[in-house]
Amino acid sequence: MYKESCLKKFHIHFWFVILFWITNQNLFMQTNTLNDPVFIHEIEHSQKTIVKPNKAFFFFDFTQISLAFDILNYKDIKKSNFYQETAKYHVVIILGLLFLIFVIIYKCYSSKNEINKDLVLKEEKINEQSISLKKLLLDKEWLLKELHHRVKNNLQVVISLLNTQSAYLENKDALLAIQDSQNRMFAMSLIHQKLYQNDNLSTIDMHWYIPELVSYLKTVFDADHKIAFLLDIDHVDLDVAQAMPLGLILNEAIINALKYAYPETHKGEVKILLKEKQDNLYQLIISDNGVGVPDFELKNRNSLGMNLMYGLSNQIDGSFEVESKNGLSITLNFKKNGIKS
Repeated sequence: MYKESCLKKFHIHFWFVILFWITNQNLFMQTNTLNDPVFIHEIEHSQKTIVKPNKAFFFFDFTQISLAFDILNYKDIKKSNFYQETAKYHVVIILGLLFLIFVIIYKCYSSKNEINKDLVLKEEKINEQSISLKKLLLDKEWLLKELHHRVKNNLQVVISLLNTQSAYLENKDALLAIQDSQNRMFAMSLIHQKLYQNDNLSTIDMHWYIPELVSYLKTVFDADHKIAFLLDIDHVDLDVAQAMPLGLILNEAIINALKYAYPETHKGEVKILLKEKQDNLYQLIISDNGVGVPDFELKNRNSLGMNLMYGLSNQIDGSFEVESKNGLSITLNFKKNGIKS
């Protein structure tokens, strides 16, 4: 009996190992089988059947033994199948999310590259336009310089022609008129000269212009030792529309002082001030300590120079005042034009 029992246990364990190995090898095939309604019906039927081995322990019904083990492992296999299906589902979700993340990253990278390419192209176009504009600006500046240079040369030609014409004149009044015209033309040509010599083609620094004009007129009238000029000039940048009338007013006032303020034996001084009195409001004063001018002459304004100064002050919307007290004092108040940088 002991041997028979041992042999029975041995055969049971042997077939259990064989069936366990077969079950593990065919786990995925069993998954589909377990879901088959026919197979489930057979298992339910087998649960009611008792396995009775024959007395000869060498002979067993292998079909019922297999079904018995299937009954024992049915719940475990179902759980294992559920876990495997869940794991597959999770793997599919993870792979799908990874693929979606990869697609998003790739799209962002591609979009970034396209934006960078567009920016590079736009930058190249902007650089090309900038180079083209700089070239146009340089050409414009060169043309303006050439224009001012030619105007200055043309004025110098007219001055030379008037000088030549004066050699054939004997009338003193005519000679004085030609000389006054030459001085006025020089005052204008000096502005054009500094415009083409400076980097800034739109403005004139009066701090430089006025001393140059005074030096020229002192040389023309040979007044270096007779009349002293006291200058107090701020750095005031004026555009051509204001610098030209202001230069002509200065020319007329200085010439008037050099001609009429002092008799031949007297010495004197001429003061020229250009200051900013208030915000964008400037004041020009040309004064001398000479003999002055009678009041009736100031009221009548019979001279060309006086009428010219009044007219030029109106041209720049300035207030022009003349006072004869201990000499002659000319005051011009004006506002500076707005200059675009």
